[in-house]
Amino acid sequence: MFEMPPQKGRDLLARVVVFHATRRTIGRVWELSEQEPAVRKLLLDLELSAREVAAHDGDAAAVAARMLQAWCAVLGTALESPVVPPVARRLFEDMLAAVRDRAAHHDPFTSMLEKVERQARALYGDAWRPTALSVLHCRSHPRRANPAHDPYAVTATIVWPPTEKGAHIELHVYCEAFGPAAYAAVPMLLTHECVCHVAARQAEAKADSAFAEGLLDWAAYYFLDAWAVKLDPEFGPTVRKHAQQLKTVLMSDALSTEGLARRVGHDAAGYLQAWFEDQLLLSPEESRVRVAQLAIELNTVDRPLAAKDNLVSRLGWPLPPDLDEALHSWADGEMSTEKFLDVAVCGAP
Repeated sequence: MFEMPPQKGRDLLARVVVFHATRRTIGRVWELSEQEPAVRKLLLDLELSAREVAAHDGDAAAVAARMLQAWCAVLGTALESPVVPPVARRLFEDMLAAVRDRAAHHDPFTSMLEKVERQARALYGDAWRPTALSVLHCRSHPRRANPAHDPYAVTATIVWPPTEKGAHIELHVYCEAFGPAAYAAVPMLLTHECVCHVAARQAEAKADSAFAEGLLDWAAYYFLDAWAVKLDPEFGPTVRKHAQQLKTVLMSDALSTEGLARRVGHDAAGYLQAWFEDQLLLSPEESRVRVAQLAIELNTVDRPLAAKDNLVSRLGWPLPPDLDEALHSWADGEMSTEKFLDVAVCGAP
């Protein structure tokens, strides 16, 4: 799974083992680290412990076991300090209890993907393709940002084109800056790849597609919010929080072609939701469900990506009359999604 130099892979795995074992509290650790020196020191000790464990050869199971043992010692030492404030002490005690009570999990990334895939497969049915995962090291932050301002030092891509035999997802990690926030964002990144790309039926992939990277990205955030606790009850609240913070970071890049596509697609989803509320008198939640449903169905229509981008470009307020009429027909079950796309884009009879 780890396609990087062995010591780099062991270092990353050692960190991830701790993040997984303490996932119920790791979000709070990250938040407190910005204010509390004792918590910042604990995260620095985590980096040092991971590097020490990584310096020794061993398979994934051995690395995981050594790291949890080392982390118990680090937490024990931290709790012996008389200057650790009560809020940090309680947090360290919770982490120590979690580490002691759990067996070392040496493949949390694959476990995450399997859980996301289970949910996404239920969405797409026969259109689904099996997935595989590789974790690769990248030499710099994926957005060349300062980790202090953008802690999400990880991104995901899919090897294009996926085949009927399967889709290959790659997780690109800037290992030197991979901390609790980045780990908490991984479920969102995997959800994006699964919802937006694994089952897609089009001949090309474009990073500036308002449909694939915008409207479908909106649907991915919708589904991640719905799935978070199903994926992991302990981790779900933290995953939701960091998904939204990651979205804020990505949406702030409004000048790049990718950022513009994302914003156009998310805005289009908002207009669709407003249409369902206004025209069909649905509740906001019912309307979000219909928007997500339409996005998923459009993704499996075998039409050029340009046609789907064209549709997204027409989604404003008010909707053009022909699009308004076609959407009414689709919502009433009188028109297939394939026909809706043809009519909405080409004005086909």
